[in-house]
Amino acid sequence: MLTTNLSVNPSGNPSANTSFGMPAAFWSQRREASLNWLALGLLLAAWNAVDDSGSPRRRPDSLRAYPHVTVRTMTRIG
Repeated sequence: MLTTNLSVNPSGNPSANTSFGMPAAFWSQRREASLNWLALGLLLAAWNAVDDSGSPRRRPDSLRAYPHVTVRTMTRIG
């Protein structure tokens, strides 16, 4: 048997204050947290898309044959 946890007010209608047994404050806090994460993601995406330096620094000729180069190697050579 399938049951739901909706609270019912005296008129017989599901209450607008609860959803699936959770108070409205719970859902508003979850919504705010979700919107905060979304805003952070958009901020990081925009920050990543900004081109500060114009053109990226090219890899030195001695390292072009390697598919991956560490920062430590680049600082020793460059």
